[in-house]
Amino acid sequence: MTFLGLLLLGADARPQRRVALVIGNGTYAEAGTLANPVNDALDIADKLRSIGFEVIEGNDLGKRELERGIGEFSDALEGAGVGLFYYAGHGLQVDGRNYIVPVDARLDMPVKLQLEAVPIDEVLDIMEQQTTVSLVFLDACRNNPFARSLSRAATTRSATALAGLAQFDSTRGSFIAFSTAPGAVAMDGTGRNSPFAAALLRHIAEPGQSINDMMIAVRRDVVSQTREAQRPWEQGSLLERFEFVPGGEPLPPKAVAAPAPASQVAALERSVGDDKGAIEQFLRQDYLTPDTKAMTETVKRLYGTSATIFGTRYDTDAIVKAKADWFAQWTSWSLGLVPGSLEVTPHGEDRADAVFAMRYDYVPRDKAAARLTGKARVTLGLVKAGNGWRIESETSQAIQ
Repeated sequence: MTFLGLLLLGADARPQRRVALVIGNGTYAEAGTLANPVNDALDIADKLRSIGFEVIEGNDLGKRELERGIGEFSDALEGAGVGLFYYAGHGLQVDGRNYIVPVDARLDMPVKLQLEAVPIDEVLDIMEQQTTVSLVFLDACRNNPFARSLSRAATTRSATALAGLAQFDSTRGSFIAFSTAPGAVAMDGTGRNSPFAAALLRHIAEPGQSINDMMIAVRRDVVSQTREAQRPWEQGSLLERFEFVPGGEPLPPKAVAAPAPASQVAALERSVGDDKGAIEQFLRQDYLTPDTKAMTETVKRLYGTSATIFGTRYDTDAIVKAKADWFAQWTSWSLGLVPGSLEVTPHGEDRADAVFAMRYDYVPRDKAAARLTGKARVTLGLVKAGNGWRIESETSQAIQ
């Protein structure tokens, strides 16, 4: 009976399906090209897959392709607990209603709006009808030529297209995040990703973090990078806490080992004392001074074939891409170990945890962006590899 009860408990605790629709529109027939939406959508889709979402994605979609994608999303939501919609590209509001702009849209007259654009609230309605949690992320408030042309052609005040997006009339169980405040204009960015997408990618997979705390971290990053020119904003009616990567889950039970003899404990303590010096050397010479011009070799040396970063397992290629994209944003940077902050905890003879405070100073390539400086508390799970150390897991948190 006990065994059967455990099986039933496991079945009840099985996580609900999570389904996402991710769209990036950048190459517009009537409005030129936006540099980042497709990159943003590709990277967000990869990140969502890595944390357990089923992802339907499409890039540079015309009206018909966009509607087919929404239909596929609707079908996939059947039986799912969480639905997520991410859109990067041009968006606009008319009479308080928000629209996605497909890449083949021809919006020279307000009367064409219903024929050429797709109301965002229709996607939200689909999610709210089929799931208990509906999440929407809109990086769709770029300075919009469609809004300007529609406003010039408008003959009534209600048909005037406004900058940015408007708030939604949402029902219970939804959370809607805007890349900037309602009615404001967001930046496309000068690197691979927009400021909003880059911040979202950094924070979305942190274990145990609520979606509200995640948005605080995202907002802080975007405000800093844009020098307060852009401030992400959200509205929500969730009825329970939501975490993209649940944290605080109990670890599987381990067999209780008999205490080690005093002689073995003493030997281990002596080896840790020796290893602390080697670990500090590894941090200063390798981890804090990576060779960004040879990122593949650097990652293989530091992380091996894979590592767990903020609770998610990544292979070498994924780590190389993430690290290369991060350092590409900066003209110069420096990392330093705060003296006296390193603490090493051994786990047997070949594993250890290293916790330390790290100073960082990043100078952005984008002259309009703010310099990023501060301190972080870094936790590394280390394993011996040959005569040195390799990183098995990594997390960090900003500190005052």
